[in-house]
Amino acid sequence: MTSPLQPSFIQALRAFAALTILWHHFALYAPLSEWAAPLLGDLLSWLAKYARATQVFFVVSGFVAAQTIGNRVWRFNQLGRFVIQRYCRLGLPYLAIVLAILPIYELARGWVPDEVLGQPVTLTQFLAHLFFLQDILGYEALSAGLWFVCINFQLGFGYAFGMVLQQRFGKGGDGLFTLLGWGSSIYSLFHFNLDPSGESWALYFFPYFFLGILVHKAVMRRAGRELLAFQGLMLLAVLYEWRWRVVIAMVFGMVLFVAERSGLGQRWPRSRWIAALGKISFSLFLVHFPVLVLVGALWARLGWTAPEMAVAGLLVAFLTSLACAAAFHRWVETPAATLSRRFRAPRLEGGSGGGGSSGERRMAFEH
Repeated sequence: MTSPLQPSFIQALRAFAALTILWHHFALYAPLSEWAAPLLGDLLSWLAKYARATQVFFVVSGFVAAQTIGNRVWRFNQLGRFVIQRYCRLGLPYLAIVLAILPIYELARGWVPDEVLGQPVTLTQFLAHLFFLQDILGYEALSAGLWFVCINFQLGFGYAFGMVLQQRFGKGGDGLFTLLGWGSSIYSLFHFNLDPSGESWALYFFPYFFLGILVHKAVMRRAGRELLAFQGLMLLAVLYEWRWRVVIAMVFGMVLFVAERSGLGQRWPRSRWIAALGKISFSLFLVHFPVLVLVGALWARLGWTAPEMAVAGLLVAFLTSLACAAAFHRWVETPAATLSRRFRAPRLEGGSGGGGSSGERRMAFEH
């Protein structure tokens, strides 16, 4: 049984991805990164260019969705409840960050570059964020990483809709959903994923999410042929046009499969620190950018622009992000997750989505 004191490999992956994305943003956005460049220029440049790990989150999200969505009874009339459930789980923490960042931006304006803060927020921009539509409608995002929540919402709804079609028209088994998943992935890998303008839509990222679903299927059914075939498809896509993002998904998908199939994922790591980081990874993903902006504005006001002070500022922003993420997880994310569970679809009898995992584990991992 997985508990907060015995973290699984999935929690470790989430901790790794959250920390990688945090330092990517810390290296990418001024002013602290610019002031620290004389001391950490090469490291910050590498982090800004290569420290990308959202694909890991998508693979893990697909794996977890197979446990929390794939083992439910689905009908068309339940999709509305699912939208409410997902909005509670993802949207309420996301909305809390949007509301928190507005006064932070007002305090930081004039001290942090406008290319980091963007233009003053408009009502239509705020409303677009409220409904996860800012990227689709072409509005500036209010914080780095909010796009991921929007895409995760789309992916979750798409998975639930696919399960509705499977259970309504599939006549047993999972053949219809498998056909839809493979077809969507092929179209994405060889066409849609090649155009960055498609990043506002779930289809752009769907192959990573579907890979996580196939990892779960391979682990639970002790059948890895379909997973290997899908890895082969992704390899062909990389040969067709090189994309690091696809390679990262392939690597971590296989790592997750090996860890879960061997049982290592239930035994390692056993660090309390990794357990805590994995537990608050979603909150850390949300809060770190507002914290970075706030610390950058404070350092600018105090005139602490020397390289040594800027490095200290990055460390302060990092530690403050961890503290804020822990508080945010306790007071915002956890109540939102509790509320979301009231709208769950009924469990599918005999389903293998949970794979023998405890309800506690599903609750801990559900995003």
